[in-house]
Amino acid sequence: MRIFIGLILLLALCWNPASAKEDMTLRALMESKQTSVITMLIGGAGRTLEWVNTDLVDEGKPRLYCLPPNASISQTEYVAIVEKYLELHPDIGEETFQVYPLILLTSLKKMYPC
Repeated sequence: MRIFIGLILLLALCWNPASAKEDMTLRALMESKQTSVITMLIGGAGRTLEWVNTDLVDEGKPRLYCLPPNASISQTEYVAIVEKYLELHPDIGEETFQVYPLILLTSLKKMYPC
């Protein structure tokens, strides 16, 4: 199971959509009109973090973040979390768009501490 989760995470972090240039900033990506690409990227990162949390629990290790019981986050909510982070930390928007998984994880850890 760990290998499977690792492969998914690796693919999510390394895959670049055809429409996003490697030097594109996170702000440029978020302001683009490609909402389906943004939702897919950030939502996929969110789902990957959910699976990582599940795997950590299965291994008896602490989770990365702790949602309340019976709570879930939709893909569009993951996008809103990243957007809110960018509002609070505008300088991060000038980083390469590939920082979105780290921003999402950082936000989730602050929003849902264990």
